[in-house]
Amino acid sequence: MFFDRKEELKALLSLISYEPNMITIYGPINSGKTVLLMELTKRISREFAIFYINLRGRFINSYEDFMKVLFSVKEGSLKELLVDVLKSGLAYQGIPIPEKVFRDLIENKNGDPFVFLEDYFRELRDKERKPILVIDELQVIGDLKVDGPLIYKLFNFFVRLTKETHLVHVFVVTSDSLFIEKVYNEAMLQGRADYFLVDDPKGGILRPQGKLELLAIRRALEKL
Repeated sequence: MFFDRKEELKALLSLISYEPNMITIYGPINSGKTVLLMELTKRISREFAIFYINLRGRFINSYEDFMKVLFSVKEGSLKELLVDVLKSGLAYQGIPIPEKVFRDLIENKNGDPFVFLEDYFRELRDKERKPILVIDELQVIGDLKVDGPLIYKLFNFFVRLTKETHLVHVFVVTSDSLFIEKVYNEAMLQGRADYFLVDDPKGGILRPQGKLELLAIRRALEKL
């Protein structure tokens, strides 16, 4: 159920009207994080294209498993899929990719998926379609390793997409307080992200937190 959160939606709509940024949305399970973002997708203008990746309930035990959730294999060429995204501007469950390209990138390891994604998003941006990438329950892959922690590589990629290339708004959503502390302690998020705390729906508020220090994050999480 979506509780009336006009102020919160207004804040998020305002946020995506500015230069791309990485936004960490955190709060307890069933506090309305996912529903709030789904409502956002209904209200944004058609100049955006949202790619929504929900890791909740997914068995992800390897890099390949994660890529199968991140991408959505489709029929057609890459050009045709991009044209479809440009025409529709709708929310996608996964990033559309041709089967052949997926096999080359993931199964044959012929190329870098991050480079592919950057080019993919740049193509959309060049055609006046602003990408938004949402990763829900990112803590699911918190312990996954690919020549080191995958989560570290992923956050560095998010920083590149937002702070360096200004191509994509990235929303990282989590209900795990230990995860948010871990990534902050390891300097993945310090000074690189803005934070939103979603309280219990009965409280009815989403508070923009700004660039919080670790102590402030802990205090906010202790209230959940």
